[in-house]
Amino acid sequence: MVEAFRRIAECDAERKTYREEFTAFHMKKGMFAFPAVQTDATTMGAIDWWANYGSEIPLLASLAIKVLSQPISSFSAERNWGTYSYIHNVKRNRLNSKTADNLVYVHSNIRLLSRFSMEYKAGPNSNWDANPEDTSLEESRLKLDQLCWMNLEHDAVVDDPPND
Repeated sequence: MVEAFRRIAECDAERKTYREEFTAFHMKKGMFAFPAVQTDATTMGAIDWWANYGSEIPLLASLAIKVLSQPISSFSAERNWGTYSYIHNVKRNRLNSKTADNLVYVHSNIRLLSRFSMEYKAGPNSNWDANPEDTSLEESRLKLDQLCWMNLEHDAVVDDPPND
């Protein structure tokens, strides 16, 4: 916890407050000692519980609500399976699992790094792979090709002089 608070807090005073609030919560001091509060901790939803009883430790309560409010998704796992099926296909079925895993790892990290480049953020093909419905690399590649052709056609229409 100390390491997490070090990363989250902006200054030493805030880190100290996090540690003090966590101690009060963990040691069941103050209102956290009441049986009703402990019973509600097992029967209420976590976000509701923190909203009701977090007033005594507002910094930790705010952090807990932020963490508990994060959406849960299997999208990244499904994307990796799509990448894996692209890499380990009929043509490349002799790859051993370690090599395929390494290729998926490298591909995913290169794709992630490319999102920080200026070419990804701006230009005619910006965010070309950001469609959350599309987990197929082949379809993403086709989409990129279509975007290239669409932009070429658009440029050609714009460059044509008007006919009088």
